[in-house]
Amino acid sequence: MKKEKKASKYSPGERLALLIFGISSGLYLLNILIGKASILWGWKVFHLGNIGEFLLLFFASISLIAAALHRETAEKGKQETNQQKEGGTL
Repeated sequence: MKKEKKASKYSPGERLALLIFGISSGLYLLNILIGKASILWGWKVFHLGNIGEFLLLFFASISLIAAALHRETAEKGKQETNQQKEGGTL
């Protein structure tokens, strides 16, 4: 028996961008919580400074924008293909 391949909602490029977004956002949130805990309880643990936090948020925002633009391009391509199949012109 052959396994049927399901059409995925996201392309590999979108998945990668969303994965980077999720990891960057999660690390940023974890860093915030570690920093707050170190202040409250006097822990001497490593946490990223201002530049590290900036870079995490930068990567998260760029990857989210890339995923959104990729999705928009894919949807626009689907619409153009559907219009051409129906005989309409742009």
